Amino acid sequence: MSLDVDLKLLEQIVKEVKSKVKPLIGRVEAWKIVGVGAGGDQTRYIDLVAEQTVFDCLKTNNISCFVVSEESGFRKVLDGNPNLYFIVDSLDGTYNALHGVPFNAISLAVANQLKLSAIRLGVVASLTDEMFFSAEKGSGAKLNGEPISPSQKEKIEDVLVSISFTPNKKFLEKISGILENVVHVRHFGANALEVCFVACGRLDAVIDIRGKLRVTDLAAAYLILKEAGGLIVDENGFPLDSPADSPEKKVSMIAAGNKKLLDKLLGLLKSS
Repeated sequence: MSLDVDLKLLEQIVKEVKSKVKPLIGRVEAWKIVGVGAGGDQTRYIDLVAEQTVFDCLKTNNISCFVVSEESGFRKVLDGNPNLYFIVDSLDGTYNALHGVPFNAISLAVANQLKLSAIRLGVVASLTDEMFFSAEKGSGAKLNGEPISPSQKEKIEDVLVSISFTPNKKFLEKISGILENVVHVRHFGANALEVCFVACGRLDAVIDIRGKLRVTDLAAAYLILKEAGGLIVDENGFPLDSPADSPEKKVSMIAAGNKKLLDKLLGLLKSS
């Protein structure tokens, strides 16, 4: 991996994106549809501004790499170093941002191969306040420079769990065991931040088994959670490791602070 790519560079990118995006949050012009992204969703003006700022920062810092991003897909920057990949969601929680809801983030992951387990550096930073989650493989995870660790709560009646929903009868049946037993259920609308909340113990678990979660949403938070000591698996309980070569790649996942809670949640899921 290039010696030019470190947390300072990622902090600089976050700062630039924040400066361009924050004035657009909750504004009418942010809603303008400017195309369809590589991930299949409509691209709003606020998404375009955020992503273009990332590319501009990489070029300004003379970073030769490949980028996988929600709007542009797979794209070469400068000469395209085949050993350096950025997996980017420049605005996670677009609909929150459009409505002025202060729960959205930028997610930047750096890898030497295009798969989740090859991520070496990651940051997830709120675009509306000062939360800055970071991790370097083998060095733990931090929030605003301070080490973090996940919750050790395991009693179902005590835990706070985020669940992403879809209006589908089969899906609701599958999670009915969790809904019948977990007392405190939330969903905040930005998966990258929510998984990071598991990493620091603000949430005890996050469940997204809709089959709609993009690897670009998850990449940086995946590393942050694992470095903090948390667990992340697919809906069958197997360790999660997905290719990350396209924003069209979709995954399902359960993230939890500890194994006992994870096993209980998996046990409450009903077979398809």
